[in-house]
Amino acid sequence: MVVLWNISIRKGVSVVVPNVELFGMYTIALGFGVCRVTSDLKIVKVRYKSAMNDVESISCIPWQVEVFTLSTRAWRSSYSNPPRDSIHFHSLYVASDGFVYWLAYDRIATDDGYCNLIISFDMTTEEFKEVNLPDSLAQQPLHNLSLSKLRESVVVLERGVHGNTSVFGVWMMEDGVSNSFSMLFNVSVNTRSASMKGFRKSGEPIIEISEQEYDRAQLALYDPYLIMPKFHGARLVVYEPCSKRLDNLGVVGIETLFLVYPYVETLLLLDQPDLTDNI
Repeated sequence: MVVLWNISIRKGVSVVVPNVELFGMYTIALGFGVCRVTSDLKIVKVRYKSAMNDVESISCIPWQVEVFTLSTRAWRSSYSNPPRDSIHFHSLYVASDGFVYWLAYDRIATDDGYCNLIISFDMTTEEFKEVNLPDSLAQQPLHNLSLSKLRESVVVLERGVHGNTSVFGVWMMEDGVSNSFSMLFNVSVNTRSASMKGFRKSGEPIIEISEQEYDRAQLALYDPYLIMPKFHGARLVVYEPCSKRLDNLGVVGIETLFLVYPYVETLLLLDQPDLTDNI
């Protein structure tokens, strides 16, 4: 089940997602957005084989693409142009201007190894499109890349480590055109344990800083059922470009578990029954 939540009006709608296997041979990628023509809310679900060592059978992988429309409250299959069978999605996505974007890579290796790219889905025409990355990003390990949204633009965040310094590059995608990316700026942080998570509305980067090792007693404050013996604690900071200073946001938690997403104030869901009405 997923919950569509409008933070502006504090209203949520629950949606049951069919055919989800937690530990099976298939995995799913989800995306949420709005049709530019009807303003209808949609969820797209892509289901594909997750086995990574069976490259020879990739051509037989059965893709399944389904779209949920809030106005009908029903799922239906979409048969437009599914991605190539060798494409593997990153689970997180960015929505912008009626499109959903995922980082992905081609599981059929080239001479240079696996190739990273962006897959887009048009919430109006329900068509997929491949967006090629510049060579310097296409050949990076995928865990060094992430997608985010800077104001109204989709950006690729590139992470590197030089000595004891984390260096982040922010690349802006231009009109969804392949290989059409421009480097906006770089951010350097004096620690190896940093990860850029997103941006404030004003454009300042939000960065996760790993600080210390938590034992189980400390983590019980967050979740008493955690079974792993140790995690690293982390905090969120804002990078001030002019002063290059890191300002603490006062948000602490467990390393890698922070997610930062932009939102737009809207009245969507106002005419829908709230999920708490059924509790």
